[in-house]
Amino acid sequence: MNVNTAPTLRTSTGYSPTMSAESTPARPLRRDAVDNRRRLLHAATQAFAEKGLALDVRDIAKRAGVGIGTIYRHFATKEILIDAVVDEALDRWAKTVRESALASDPWEGFVRFMEQSLDLLAEHRALLDGLTDPRIATPRIQQCQAELRIVLAGLIERMQAAGAIRAGTTVDDVSLLMIGLGRIIQVTEDQAPGSWRRQLDIMLAGLRAGDR
Repeated sequence: MNVNTAPTLRTSTGYSPTMSAESTPARPLRRDAVDNRRRLLHAATQAFAEKGLALDVRDIAKRAGVGIGTIYRHFATKEILIDAVVDEALDRWAKTVRESALASDPWEGFVRFMEQSLDLLAEHRALLDGLTDPRIATPRIQQCQAELRIVLAGLIERMQAAGAIRAGTTVDDVSLLMIGLGRIIQVTEDQAPGSWRRQLDIMLAGLRAGDR
């Protein structure tokens, strides 16, 4: 791998062509159907961001003021609905990864990656759930995470070449540390928002090689 070049992460238009086909009707929607879909996406975005992937779709229907059948007329499965509402968050995460990987100072890029990724996970519980429990992540979230690992591996390689990170650190080490910080966010964010930042600082201090 050329460690100075970040692999390209696909954004919302490149992940799942089949999802787009399943979730977009072949014929134009009536005005009331368009309004229902808009309300559903708005309600689902808020609900999944607040409560994560375990949310019951009946709660989304209640928030949107529609019946449960309306959800399934627009989105055949809960997974398709999740993918539709996390598009923007996944795009932001992909942008963060690309910019971090191209930073002239790899350590600064790594710190930016960790801070911005965890900020996003604290804001969007659906992505946080997918990080901390891959069993409930949708295929699209899993694919985004797999591509993120490729870019992160290149960034770690650059840091090792620069002597900026503890020798022997692997992408699995960093991934597990992120999962641990994700758990801290899940436990503390409602009562003490942002308290995970102290644990991140401690983690970064442990990973950094020497005094720079």
